[in-house]
Amino acid sequence: MRVGVTENDPWVQLADPDDPQGVEPTLVRRFAAALNAQVEWIEGSEEDLIGALKEGQLDLVVGGLTRKSPWKTQAALTRPYLSTRVLVGVPPATRVPEDLDEVAVAFERGSEAGGLLGRKTDAKPVAVDQLRNARGAAATDDWLLDDLRLRPTGVELSKSDHVIAAPLGENAWLVRLERFLLTRRGEIRALLERTGKP
Repeated sequence: MRVGVTENDPWVQLADPDDPQGVEPTLVRRFAAALNAQVEWIEGSEEDLIGALKEGQLDLVVGGLTRKSPWKTQAALTRPYLSTRVLVGVPPATRVPEDLDEVAVAFERGSEAGGLLGRKTDAKPVAVDQLRNARGAAATDDWLLDDLRLRPTGVELSKSDHVIAAPLGENAWLVRLERFLLTRRGEIRALLERTGKP
């Protein structure tokens, strides 16, 4: 099985491109084991890997792709195997505000959360280098809230439906992969929570 990988922590981690780690390489290894297949990993950019997939040179591409992927006309995307959300969380002893009007909310510098806070709320976004050093409210992925010792406020900034790319026209292959993924939703969520760290 030829699998294209592109770095996107925690979905794909490429400290060693010949032995990628993360949520999706783990899923691919388990899928390959179920098929009694060996995996050959090919590292590249999303654009290069999708091009290779389209030309029949790869069997799958992983790298934290979502249903909103710009590649959906060039690749067959699985049904979402996991949904994640960007939420605003607060420390356990903090009263949950009714709205975020003028509330200081930390976000990791360079992340999508800062733009979402500015566009979707009246909060005061505060950029920090690492969320684990932030005090008070923070906007981050739902699977990081426990690690940061935060509880959700109910303010959802975005939702992402995660998919894996397969070649167009390979319907039987896509269905087999989807069945494998859909029977493992709880396992996948637990894997994400173990793998992803703030």
